[in-house]
Amino acid sequence: MDADATQRAVARVRSWPAERRRSSNLGLLEPAPLFDIEVASACNIVCAFCPRDEMVRPKTLMDDVTFGAVLNFLPENAVAMISGLGDALLHPRLEAMVGRLVGRGVSTCLITNGIRLTPSRQAALIAAGIAEIQVSVHGLNDDTVRQVVPLGANPKAVRVNLEQLATKRGPRVRINFVETPENAHARDQVRAWAENLGFRFFYRRQHTRGGTIGAARADAGCAGCGIFASVTFLSVEGDIMPCVNDVRGEGKLGNVRDFTWSDVLAWKRRVINEDRWFSACTDCDDDFRWVLLDQGGLDGP
Repeated sequence: MDADATQRAVARVRSWPAERRRSSNLGLLEPAPLFDIEVASACNIVCAFCPRDEMVRPKTLMDDVTFGAVLNFLPENAVAMISGLGDALLHPRLEAMVGRLVGRGVSTCLITNGIRLTPSRQAALIAAGIAEIQVSVHGLNDDTVRQVVPLGANPKAVRVNLEQLATKRGPRVRINFVETPENAHARDQVRAWAENLGFRFFYRRQHTRGGTIGAARADAGCAGCGIFASVTFLSVEGDIMPCVNDVRGEGKLGNVRDFTWSDVLAWKRRVINEDRWFSACTDCDDDFRWVLLDQGGLDGP
């Protein structure tokens, strides 16, 4: 979905009556559940739009005991997205974790900044059964990227790694582009480069990350969130959170050791039915929360 289509989708959902938004949110609980699993809350770069400085959970790697508890918690039809607020390629046992998820029948995707996605890591992830790799690319040259990623950026390494990945058979690949005032001019260039490599391109506008980064756009005040219904975030400590951007942990339900998936579904239904959103939602202006409602889920109709 491009920038114009995204803004049209947001406008449509904002025009819906509250009951339609509520029923659409509830409908997103029905497909196979997607879990955002944070195996690393540490990162090797600093992005201008990342709220990690506000994060109260530790900046660390998920330990084996917690990962085992996550595996036990996941329902049979789960889908996993290894992401969170860190870069999972920092974890030395990432490939083993992917293998254990796949062994459980869990289709697994990795989201990374791509710097450590070397050919050897690519091969290991493919051997482990990774289904999809998503890489954040916010520009193709140093001058543009360093305005968005002021510390640790290495766009050349990312390009080389992805051009190598394009030669391999196996996982689907998607390029994620977050548009900011500093890199908006590079959007079409990144899209063309991605498509030339045979990769999908995903566009998203910079947003307030749960009200921690900048001020919300004027059109932010819309009840409902398709992300909450579609994705369940599990933190590096195994905590069940309403969203990866609840960096202060104010909406935490509890830990995977103490709850079942049925408990989580009941929690989500209560929040949606009672319209009791979280403090991190108040100033959130992420277009994607409404795009998901407009298109009826992560993959559209």
